[in-house]
Amino acid sequence: MQNNDIFQQAKRRIDRRRMEQMVAQSQRMDEIAKEVPEVMEIRRKLAMTSAEISKVILQRKTNLAEGLARIEEVNLRLQQRERELMVQAGYPVDYLEMRYTCPKCKDTGFVNGVRCECLKAEMRKLSVEQLNAASPAGESRFDNFDLRYYPDAIDPESGQNPRLVMTKVLGFCRSYADKFTPHSQGLFMFGETGLGKTHLSRAIAGVVAEKGYNVVCATAPDLLRRIENEHFRRTEDEGTLDRILEADLLVLDDLGAEFGSSFSQSVVYNILNSRISSERPLIVTSNLTVQEFGEKYARRIVSRLFSQLIQVRFIGKDVRQLKRLREGQK
Repeated sequence: MQNNDIFQQAKRRIDRRRMEQMVAQSQRMDEIAKEVPEVMEIRRKLAMTSAEISKVILQRKTNLAEGLARIEEVNLRLQQRERELMVQAGYPVDYLEMRYTCPKCKDTGFVNGVRCECLKAEMRKLSVEQLNAASPAGESRFDNFDLRYYPDAIDPESGQNPRLVMTKVLGFCRSYADKFTPHSQGLFMFGETGLGKTHLSRAIAGVVAEKGYNVVCATAPDLLRRIENEHFRRTEDEGTLDRILEADLLVLDDLGAEFGSSFSQSVVYNILNSRISSERPLIVTSNLTVQEFGEKYARRIVSRLFSQLIQVRFIGKDVRQLKRLREGQK
């Protein structure tokens, strides 16, 4: 989605808000016309004020100031009568007024020809939705994380019971999501492929998003490709890095799968350093071993991952393969 497309979509959302409020106001008008018809008659008389003023100006025999003063006096009496009628009927005095979502721009998206903050906020929201589109969290929930795929016996390689370990991991992730704040410590989920890191990181993201927090989920290869394209102006999009740095929670999936370059290393460090330093939580998942991290990334990146984030190690056998085998046997 290009930046201009984002603007057009955001503007349509703002316009839709205004139209919805206009429809709601019209419905309130119809209600009052039925319940308190005198109010609508008063409104009709008030609407004729401009015609009355024109008549005063054209009638040279009438003193302009006196004529305008009489019109103002009549208008004030009519307005007072309308307020009395509304209160007597049990309605708020402002019941018929337009109720804007953004009073600053009156749901037009612009203030004095400049984009309103509400329009900018919608554009940011659309940009985040675009980032999340390729990483839907809807199917990754805590209640469909199946522990039966983890062996319930001591693993000779790790010396641990995978099902017991992953039961604790699942409980920890649930608790993390329930207690999440924009200043929670970040998580570093690592372990071999197919063990549920993406599933649980997205499950956390889903719970956090339901609480109303701004969540961005993206794979490291896709995110770094977007940032690189913007940096070298290969696209009209802009601001991806700013959006992920400002999010309440960033889920950076599959770190280590991206193409290695000095640019990608600098961006990864920037993301880690900026979010950790500003106490903005992120969840990083990776299939790399500790040794592979040391070989792929600079020491400062490895240090940030293993010292500043809570380490959550996943163990067991490739769940995806086990699921495919089970489905093939049906």
